[in-house]
Amino acid sequence: MKKKLLVSVSGGRTSGLMAKLLFDRYKDEYEMIFVFANTGREKEETLEFVRNLELYFGIPIIWVQAVVHYNKRKGSTHSTTNFKDADRTGIVFERVIQKYGIPNTQFLHCTRELKTNPIRSYAKSIGWKDHKKYTTAIGLRADELGRIDLVKAKTEKQFYPLYEWGIKKPDVLAFWQKQLFDLNLSGEHQGNCKMCYKKTNRKLATQILEDPSDKWIDKMEERYSYFTPTSREDKSPYYFFRNNTPFLEIAELAFDAGFVPYSDNNKINFDFELDEIEYGGCAESCEPF
Repeated sequence: MKKKLLVSVSGGRTSGLMAKLLFDRYKDEYEMIFVFANTGREKEETLEFVRNLELYFGIPIIWVQAVVHYNKRKGSTHSTTNFKDADRTGIVFERVIQKYGIPNTQFLHCTRELKTNPIRSYAKSIGWKDHKKYTTAIGLRADELGRIDLVKAKTEKQFYPLYEWGIKKPDVLAFWQKQLFDLNLSGEHQGNCKMCYKKTNRKLATQILEDPSDKWIDKMEERYSYFTPTSREDKSPYYFFRNNTPFLEIAELAFDAGFVPYSDNNKINFDFELDEIEYGGCAESCEPF
């Protein structure tokens, strides 16, 4: 009987390459499922990239979204979707906020409830009941050792193929330069969910400049900043960004005359307030495990 391998497809270049190599090389060794969790706040380019992994490489990717269970001590389960029907309005994310409150660097439930739990819920639905009895492949490279918990990998049956194979960021970029499609984001600051709180303030403000019409974060703060779930001590108001900074303060920064936007090709001098190290090593994608 084949060993079971769940491949977490985050929507970034690294996990895309991992999925391609595993799909091509290990079909005979593993029974594999490839799963992408849509949060409702993905960049359209990310959704297109995942769709193209299916179309160009033939990888059978399962798209899941969170199903929230209110008034129950039960984590999110899943529903399945596809490129056409995937939520792009943020309603899936908002349902998580309605139960668990606004996420930020102190309350990290968005990854758990929007990604980890729905992915594991799908695995359970096909008979993979215990995540410690199958292996989960995660797209972290050999140059991301700081993001890899090798102790946890042993206990949780996690596998980092690109780390094991010595593949680094230049290798990933070189691969995609040769393909018929790529992840068409305009820069490193665009990765992850739109306006992810893991990004630095400079990257967040740059996103606001690029799309000032995106007021979803502001709306969520208006609706839920004073909502305190039963699991928290009431220290409202709660905001998304580090140091409990409201969206409007980041927006003011973006439109300040002296603000210098982030650019991959124009590395600026470090400023603690704007360029504080990204929480959790946020790059082009957010890993659910």
